[in-house]
Amino acid sequence: MSEQVTTSQDERTLAALAHGSILLGLFSNGIGGIVTALVIWAVHRNKSTYVAYHALQALVYQVATFLLTMLAWCCWGLLWTLMILGPMVGNPGAYDTTPPAGLWVGMAFMVVPLGIWALTILYALWGAVRCLGGHEFKVAVIGDWVEAQ
Repeated sequence: MSEQVTTSQDERTLAALAHGSILLGLFSNGIGGIVTALVIWAVHRNKSTYVAYHALQALVYQVATFLLTMLAWCCWGLLWTLMILGPMVGNPGAYDTTPPAGLWVGMAFMVVPLGIWALTILYALWGAVRCLGGHEFKVAVIGDWVEAQ
């Protein structure tokens, strides 16, 4: 786990930037980090295998987590809609003054997509810290696939 990698500080910084660029997604609907990792990979794919490997890992990871997070939000939205509309369609007059209980349950379930989103960001930031410190970092599943490319 504490395997040191022999690379220059610039290479470590670029690799960390590729992983850390997931934070740009917070301000760009997830696309900023993907574009940043793609640009770093495109510019350095023939210059540094270390930077190219980490940028490609970050790119694939960010695309995968973007899709996973969107799927989680869509499932949550569908569930929440069903929890609200189901009772309202069945007995619309009962909810003139108070919302259906599903409204509050659905709000509580919002923690699931938010948690997935937060964990994916923290994992990418862990990768950035590992790279910046000169340690090897391989994204689970994705790292092996990128290595085989």
